Amino acid sequence: MTVIEILKILSDNNRLRILNLLYVQELCVCELEYLLGISQSNLSKHLRLMSDAGFLENRRENKFAYYKINQAVLTAHPFITAIFETELKREDFLVDELNKLGNYKTSELTCHQITALIG
Repeated sequence: MTVIEILKILSDNNRLRILNLLYVQELCVCELEYLLGISQSNLSKHLRLMSDAGFLENRRENKFAYYKINQAVLTAHPFITAIFETELKREDFLVDELNKLGNYKTSELTCHQITALIG
């Protein structure tokens, strides 16, 4: 993955929001949809683009698809980690979404319940 490809991925607001959460932990598509308020079709488009570029890894567990950042990309391009660790912590809307993730992690919600809520 080239630096130009990485910068193109990071240049989109929705992809940056997705990656901001995935930088913290692996999440299911329904969890991302719930936390970010992005439609499933829009979210899937971004996840597919980032996966095809090698930025994300995914796995399936029953009917749920889980995504995480490819650690090899972070290792090969340490500037990405610096962006997530310093620069993005200055963006209020991204900090708010991380707080929402923290609240979600301590809640009792499951993927099945989220699917029913957003379905």
